[in-house]
Amino acid sequence: MIGQQAAARVARGANVAWLWLRRMPNRLRVASLDMRDAAQRARAASAAPTPSERFEQLRGFYDRYNLLVETLCDSAQYGPTAKLEGEYASHRKWMLSNYPAIRKYVVAYLRFDSADTRQGLDLHGQSADAFEALFCASSLDEFLRADDGQMIERLQRTRESLIHYGDHLRSLVRRESGCA
Repeated sequence: MIGQQAAARVARGANVAWLWLRRMPNRLRVASLDMRDAAQRARAASAAPTPSERFEQLRGFYDRYNLLVETLCDSAQYGPTAKLEGEYASHRKWMLSNYPAIRKYVVAYLRFDSADTRQGLDLHGQSADAFEALFCASSLDEFLRADDGQMIERLQRTRESLIHYGDHLRSLVRRESGCA
Protein backbone atom coordinates (compact mmCIF):
# COMPACT_ATOMS: atom_id res chain seq x y z
CA MET A 1 0.00 0.00 0.00
CA ILE A 2 2.69 2.48 1.01
CA GLY A 3 4.74 1.37 -1.96
CA GLN A 4 1.83 1.99 -4.32
CA GLN A 5 1.25 5.50 -2.90
CA ALA A 6 4.91 6.34 -3.24
CA ALA A 7 4.94 5.00 -6.79
CA ALA A 8 1.82 7.07 -7.61
CA ARG A 9 3.48 10.21 -6.18
CA VAL A 10 6.62 9.57 -8.18
CA ALA A 11 4.52 9.01 -11.32
CA ARG A 12 2.60 12.27 -10.72
CA GLY A 13 5.88 14.12 -10.13
CA ALA A 14 7.33 12.67 -13.31
CA ASN A 15 4.18 13.66 -15.21
CA VAL A 16 4.38 17.25 -13.87
CA ALA A 17 8.07 17.43 -14.76
CA TRP A 18 7.32 16.10 -18.27
CA LEU A 19 4.56 18.71 -18.79
CA TRP A 20 6.86 21.45 -17.55
CA LEU A 21 9.61 20.37 -19.96
CA ARG A 22 7.16 19.97 -22.82
CA ARG A 23 5.92 23.56 -22.33
CA MET A 24 9.44 24.99 -22.17
CA PRO A 25 9.65 25.92 -25.91
CA ASN A 26 6.40 27.92 -25.61
CA ARG A 27 7.65 29.65 -22.49
CA LEU A 28 10.88 30.57 -24.24
CA ARG A 29 8.95 31.94 -27.25
CA VAL A 30 6.73 34.05 -24.98
CA ALA A 31 9.75 35.36 -23.07
CA SER A 32 11.47 36.20 -26.36
CA LEU A 33 8.40 38.09 -27.60
CA ASP A 34 8.15 39.95 -24.30
CA MET A 35 11.79 41.02 -24.56
CA ARG A 36 11.29 42.13 -28.18
CA ASP A 37 8.20 44.16 -27.20
CA ALA A 38 10.09 45.79 -24.32
CA ALA A 39 12.93 46.70 -26.68
CA GLN A 40 10.47 48.21 -29.19
CA ARG A 41 8.82 50.27 -26.46
CA ALA A 42 12.22 51.51 -25.30
CA ARG A 43 13.14 52.49 -28.87
CA ALA A 44 9.81 54.26 -29.31
CA ALA A 45 10.27 56.16 -26.05
CA SER A 46 13.76 57.26 -27.03
CA ALA A 47 12.50 58.27 -30.49
CA ALA A 48 9.92 60.66 -29.01
CA PRO A 49 10.70 64.25 -29.95
CA THR A 50 12.25 66.48 -27.33
CA PRO A 51 10.41 69.61 -26.20
CA SER A 52 12.74 71.70 -28.38
CA GLU A 53 11.93 69.56 -31.42
CA ARG A 54 8.22 69.74 -30.65
CA PHE A 55 8.50 73.54 -30.34
CA GLU A 56 10.11 73.76 -33.78
CA GLN A 57 7.39 71.48 -35.14
CA LEU A 58 4.78 73.80 -33.62
CA ARG A 59 6.42 76.87 -35.15
CA GLY A 60 6.31 75.31 -38.61
CA PHE A 61 2.73 74.23 -38.10
CA TYR A 62 1.72 77.66 -36.81
CA ASP A 63 3.16 79.34 -39.91
CA ARG A 64 1.16 77.05 -42.22
CA TYR A 65 -1.91 77.41 -40.03
CA ASN A 66 -1.72 81.20 -40.38
CA LEU A 67 -1.51 80.87 -44.17
CA LEU A 68 -4.59 78.64 -44.15
CA VAL A 69 -6.47 81.11 -41.94
CA GLU A 70 -5.53 83.97 -44.24
CA THR A 71 -6.79 82.01 -47.24
CA LEU A 72 -10.07 81.17 -45.49
CA CYS A 73 -10.65 84.77 -44.44
CA ASP A 74 -9.83 86.09 -47.92
CA SER A 75 -12.22 83.58 -49.47
CA ALA A 76 -14.99 84.59 -47.07
CA GLN A 77 -14.54 88.16 -48.27
CA TYR A 78 -13.78 87.68 -51.99
CA GLY A 79 -15.24 84.26 -52.74
CA PRO A 80 -13.46 81.15 -53.99
CA THR A 81 -11.23 82.64 -56.70
CA ALA A 82 -8.92 80.38 -58.69
CA LYS A 83 -5.87 81.70 -56.82
CA LEU A 84 -7.47 81.11 -53.42
CA GLU A 85 -8.64 77.62 -54.48
CA GLY A 86 -5.04 76.76 -55.36
CA GLU A 87 -3.75 78.11 -52.06
CA TYR A 88 -6.42 76.22 -50.12
CA ALA A 89 -5.60 72.99 -51.95
CA SER A 90 -1.91 73.42 -51.12
CA HIS A 91 -2.56 74.24 -47.45
CA ARG A 92 -5.11 71.42 -47.14
CA LYS A 93 -2.67 68.89 -48.56
CA TRP A 94 0.02 70.03 -46.13
CA MET A 95 -2.37 69.96 -43.18
CA LEU A 96 -3.66 66.49 -44.02
CA SER A 97 -0.12 65.10 -43.98
CA ASN A 98 1.26 67.12 -41.03
CA TYR A 99 -1.63 67.68 -38.64
CA PRO A 100 -1.78 64.07 -37.33
CA ALA A 101 1.73 64.40 -35.86
CA ILE A 102 0.84 67.49 -33.85
CA ARG A 103 -2.81 66.67 -33.20
CA LYS A 104 -2.09 64.46 -30.20
CA TYR A 105 -0.56 67.48 -28.47
CA VAL A 106 -2.79 70.41 -29.46
CA VAL A 107 -6.13 68.73 -28.78
CA ALA A 108 -5.19 68.66 -25.11
CA TYR A 109 -5.61 72.45 -25.15
CA LEU A 110 -8.56 72.62 -27.54
CA ARG A 111 -12.06 73.53 -26.40
CA PHE A 112 -14.33 71.14 -28.28
CA ASP A 113 -17.66 72.06 -29.82
CA SER A 114 -20.23 69.77 -31.37
CA ALA A 115 -20.46 72.13 -34.37
CA ASP A 116 -16.97 70.98 -35.39
CA THR A 117 -18.10 67.37 -35.40
CA ARG A 118 -21.18 68.23 -37.46
CA GLN A 119 -19.02 70.15 -39.94
CA GLY A 120 -16.78 67.11 -40.41
CA LEU A 121 -19.72 64.75 -40.70
CA ASP A 122 -21.44 66.97 -43.27
CA LEU A 123 -18.31 67.41 -45.37
CA HIS A 124 -16.71 63.97 -45.36
CA GLY A 125 -18.69 61.64 -43.15
CA GLN A 126 -16.33 61.64 -40.16
CA SER A 127 -16.30 63.71 -37.02
CA ALA A 128 -13.68 66.43 -36.87
CA ASP A 129 -12.09 68.66 -34.29
CA ALA A 130 -11.90 72.43 -34.82
CA PHE A 131 -8.61 72.20 -36.74
CA GLU A 132 -9.85 69.46 -39.04
CA ALA A 133 -13.07 71.37 -39.68
CA LEU A 134 -10.94 74.11 -41.26
CA PHE A 135 -9.46 71.84 -43.92
CA CYS A 136 -11.79 68.85 -44.22
CA ALA A 137 -13.61 70.26 -47.26
CA SER A 138 -12.14 69.03 -50.53
CA SER A 139 -12.32 72.51 -52.05
CA LEU A 140 -12.68 76.08 -50.93
CA ASP A 141 -16.01 76.35 -52.73
CA GLU A 142 -17.29 73.33 -50.77
CA PHE A 143 -15.96 74.83 -47.53
CA LEU A 144 -17.84 78.08 -48.15
CA ARG A 145 -21.06 76.32 -49.16
CA ALA A 146 -20.97 74.22 -45.97
CA ASP A 147 -20.08 77.20 -43.76
CA ASP A 148 -22.06 76.93 -40.54
CA GLY A 149 -21.29 80.46 -39.35
CA GLN A 150 -18.82 79.16 -36.75
CA MET A 151 -15.59 79.83 -38.65
CA ILE A 152 -14.48 82.83 -36.55
CA GLU A 153 -15.17 81.03 -33.27
CA ARG A 154 -13.40 77.95 -34.62
CA LEU A 155 -10.38 80.07 -35.57
CA GLN A 156 -10.30 81.64 -32.11
CA ARG A 157 -10.42 78.25 -30.38
CA THR A 158 -7.73 76.73 -32.58
CA ARG A 159 -5.44 79.74 -32.18
CA GLU A 160 -6.01 79.63 -28.41
CA SER A 161 -5.08 75.95 -28.41
CA LEU A 162 -1.85 76.64 -30.30
CA ILE A 163 -0.95 79.49 -27.95
CA HIS A 164 -1.49 77.37 -24.83
CA TYR A 165 0.48 74.47 -26.30
CA GLY A 166 3.27 76.88 -27.23
CA ASP A 167 3.35 78.27 -23.66
CA HIS A 168 3.59 74.74 -22.33
CA LEU A 169 6.44 73.89 -24.69
CA ARG A 170 8.32 77.10 -23.79
CA SER A 171 8.24 76.10 -20.12
CA LEU A 172 9.46 72.60 -21.01
CA VAL A 173 12.28 74.00 -23.16
CA ARG A 174 13.35 76.33 -20.32
CA ARG A 175 13.34 73.39 -17.93
CA GLU A 176 15.21 71.24 -20.46
CA SER A 177 17.94 73.86 -20.83
CA GLY A 178 18.23 74.26 -17.04
CA CYS A 179 16.94 77.83 -16.94
CA ALA A 180 13.74 77.10 -15.02
